Amino acid sequence: MNIIVLTSSFPRDKDDYKARWILELGQEFVKDGLLPVILCPHVKGSKTYETIDGIEVYRFRYAPERYESLGYGNFLPHEKSSSTIGVLLQYLLNSLLMLSLLFFMFLNLHKLKKKKKAKLIFSNWAFPAGFVSAVYRQISGIPSVLKVYGTDLVFLKRFRLRPLAKYILDKHDAIIAISEYTKACALTFDVDPDRVSVFPVGSNYPIKHCSTFLENFKRKLCLSDRPTIFTVHRLIPLKGTSFLIRAMSKIASVHPDALLVIGGEGPERSMLESLVKSYHLEHNVLFTGLLPNEDLPLLYEACDVYVIPSITDKWGNAEGLGMPALEAMSYGKPVVGFDSGGPGLTITDGSNGFKVPEKDWEAMADRIILLLSDPVLRTKIGANGRSMFDEYRWDKVSHLYTEVLYSAVKG
Repeated sequence: MNIIVLTSSFPRDKDDYKARWILELGQEFVKDGLLPVILCPHVKGSKTYETIDGIEVYRFRYAPERYESLGYGNFLPHEKSSSTIGVLLQYLLNSLLMLSLLFFMFLNLHKLKKKKKAKLIFSNWAFPAGFVSAVYRQISGIPSVLKVYGTDLVFLKRFRLRPLAKYILDKHDAIIAISEYTKACALTFDVDPDRVSVFPVGSNYPIKHCSTFLENFKRKLCLSDRPTIFTVHRLIPLKGTSFLIRAMSKIASVHPDALLVIGGEGPERSMLESLVKSYHLEHNVLFTGLLPNEDLPLLYEACDVYVIPSITDKWGNAEGLGMPALEAMSYGKPVVGFDSGGPGLTITDGSNGFKVPEKDWEAMADRIILLLSDPVLRTKIGANGRSMFDEYRWDKVSHLYTEVLYSAVKG
């Protein structure tokens, strides 16, 4: 059965980690007899059509290439600017581009549906893809399933677009939320709870490497014989990286050779680097920038503790699930995080990790220090996390999605 996977974010090439779970889920769909075709916005440097791991990817144009900046989460204000004026200016430009994106997303959805004789639309994020599929569902009658992540719903709520959000949610045959936290966000729009299923983002981790390969990698990054803390995310206020750097100032006073490895890029990087210098932590913090796919599992394997410092930002956004923390658990690594959003529900304090009050970086530092100082505790908590991770493997998760999609087609 042919289906169209409609999304505003997708790997920009075969090596890109951005929203890779959508590609991985597509691969699982194929195993279950579905034939997914991806439709997403074009972005500078990407191809308008390609096949990745046997899955067709169509990227539609909606503006001159230099202005095609709305995909991949860039419409949200916390992605680019923390100032009110900056956000307003960003939205003024983006709102004009958004009208074009919505039109061309709808147009290309219609063309692709006819070309592939698709039987269902599977949309990711309530806006913009969910809005387009809701309208198309109302006009064409094609069954549609919507997957929501949390930030998309907060975006609609923040701008008092409650009627639009309710329209989007009501027009889909079924809704999938990535966590109980995200489901709770959806239910604030008076959605029937029975229409909302909770299925996490899946993963193919752990990917193991031979000890020689891992040791060579650790030597390359100067990780050998150093207590290593790892985190990977986009460098934006929502991710709370500044609190982790402050925590590192306390950690380094107890473990002078401890190293915090921060993977990822984003608009906060310059500010965070300045913060590192102000705390004299140049010896203790390493910014890797964007990580190649092959390096990410190596860092999970090499670290002693994984930290997810996400917070609820001033716009009301919180982490929907926090998949990197769960992937770290697959390697038997203890996780420390703030009690916020999805991670606040997936971390069981004292079992698979530790969670502390939001923004309490001193309490976060204390938990990390405890884990670095006690290898027996690290091993025990890491083993609990590894056991829990089984429920997030694609071979356990994907059939849940497939059942919902087939049910939507059958009516």
